[in-house]
Amino acid sequence: MKDGSNILLYGVPGSGKSWTIEHEYCHPESVVERLVFHPDYTNSDFIGQILPAVDKEDDNQVTYEFTPGPFTSILYDAYNHPKKEYILIIEEINRGNAPAIFGEVFQLLDRISDEKTVDGVKYPVGTSEYGITNRYIAEVVYGDPRHKVRIPSNLSILGTMNTSDQNVFTLDTAFQRRWKMRLIENNFDNVRLSLAEAEILDTGVTWRRFCETINTQIVGNKAKMSSSEDKRLGVYFVHEIDLMYNKADIPINHDKLLAELNELLKSEMGGTISEDGEKRLREIRAALMQNRIFPEKVIKYLWDDAFKFNPDAVFDTMDNKDLDSLEAVIRMFIYEREKARFNIFRKEIRDHLYQ
Repeated sequence: MKDGSNILLYGVPGSGKSWTIEHEYCHPESVVERLVFHPDYTNSDFIGQILPAVDKEDDNQVTYEFTPGPFTSILYDAYNHPKKEYILIIEEINRGNAPAIFGEVFQLLDRISDEKTVDGVKYPVGTSEYGITNRYIAEVVYGDPRHKVRIPSNLSILGTMNTSDQNVFTLDTAFQRRWKMRLIENNFDNVRLSLAEAEILDTGVTWRRFCETINTQIVGNKAKMSSSEDKRLGVYFVHEIDLMYNKADIPINHDKLLAELNELLKSEMGGTISEDGEKRLREIRAALMQNRIFPEKVIKYLWDDAFKFNPDAVFDTMDNKDLDSLEAVIRMFIYEREKARFNIFRKEIRDHLYQ
C-alpha cells in the first residue's frame, strides 16, 4: 500500500475478506496488528487507559499510568519508523460500536490527498488531514503532550464487515464516508481448486456445486426472506477438512450401523466389550465425528438461519414428515450414505446437485 488508507472490506460470511487482506494488502515486509471488535470492546481498550502500576523506585507506592491500547501502540511504531509499512486490521468492525470505540480519533480518518504543510511541517499524502489534541496519545507517540496527533502516511487501517450479521451496530454515513468501501464478491474465481472441487464426504457432489445450487435458491427466495443476498453461503464458509470423509468401513445400510453401534455401546456400558469391539467402536466414533462436521456447520446454518422461517424452501419437510427438526435432518444426513445423504432436500434441489 503506497499511501496511508482506510479500507473497509464487506461481504457475506466466508466470502474471503480476510483472505483478500492477507494476499492483496499485506506483504512480507508489512508490520501487521490484528484485532477484533465486539459488543464489549471500548474506546479504552482501543486507545488506552489509565491503570494502577507499582512505582519503579518504591514497591510500596502505587502510581497511575496511561497504558496504550493497540491503536496508540501501532501509531507510536509507525511514527518512529517512517520507512516501514504498518497495517492495523480490525476484524468484525460492526460487531462493536465503532464510532464510540474510535471516539475523537474518528477525525483522524480523514486523509490528505495532496502534500500539505502545516506550521512549517510537510505532511505527505495519506497523513491525517486534521490533527487532534489528546495528551495521553501525544505523550506516548511524540513525547510531548501538546503535540497534535495525526495518523502518519505509513499506517493504513483495514476493516472487515459481514453484511449478514444480526444484532450488530450500524455504521453511520459519517463514519463510512471516511473509508474506501470494497465489496468482496462471493464467487469461486479465486478459490483454490482443492477446495472448490472437493467432494462433500462420499456424496459425489463438490463444494462448488453445492454452494452455487443453494445460493441460487437463497437469492430466488426473496419474497420469503429479508436480505436474502446476505444469507448466501460464503465460498470459504468451510475448510477442506470439513468436507473430508472418514470411510472407517461403515456398513452401507445405516440401520445396520445403528444396530452395530447400539450393541457395542451396550457391551461398553456393561463392561463386557472385547478388544476388537473397543477398536471397532473407536473407528465408528471417529468416523461419525468427522462425517458430522459438514452437516453441523452447513446444514445447521441453512436450517437455523438462512431458511429459518421457511425450511420447506429447500428441505423436504413437506413430503418427509420425519424431517421435523434440525436434529432429525442432521441425523438423516449422518447415517445415510452417498447420494442418499441429500434426501434431506427437496427433489428439485437434489436434481440440481446431480445434474
